[in-house]
Amino acid sequence: MTLRSTILALACAAALAACGQSGAGAPQGAADNAAGGANATQTAAAPASCDNPAQPIALGSTTQSQLAATRNPYPANATYYCVDVPGGTRNVTIQLSGLSADLDLYVGHGAISTVQGVDISQGQNYQWKSNAYQNVDETVEIANPQAGIYYIEVVSFEGNGSNFTLNVR
Repeated sequence: MTLRSTILALACAAALAACGQSGAGAPQGAADNAAGGANATQTAAAPASCDNPAQPIALGSTTQSQLAATRNPYPANATYYCVDVPGGTRNVTIQLSGLSADLDLYVGHGAISTVQGVDISQGQNYQWKSNAYQNVDETVEIANPQAGIYYIEVVSFEGNGSNFTLNVR
């Protein structure tokens, strides 16, 4: 690992720790970036702030969390993240895995309103989605993304709780 990639990995880990992200360490893909491999992903620090109630997550990182079961209506059955995608990024992949319930993944660019504010059962509000049936992995891929803040909604359509792993690379 080069000195530059080591410093970047430590800065990303510190930013995640400051935001209270669990399961965070050096950003996934940092070793690939240092090696300059074909699968190298661009890493960036978590955004300094995001629209409430989203939690910042760094591009190139993985976090583990839990969505609690609820009988309350939307958006009580959802949780939110934001990631800053720098200019020149070729591809962003957001993956939700390790599910024990049917969770869905919605992504929008620029403001939390691109994924929040509309009851999903009444009409959907998103720019990208992955909502496969049952508790299978959900993946959104964005080719040649515009620079800026992307918002991620993890939602349980039926209100069931589940642990999950969110990987943003």
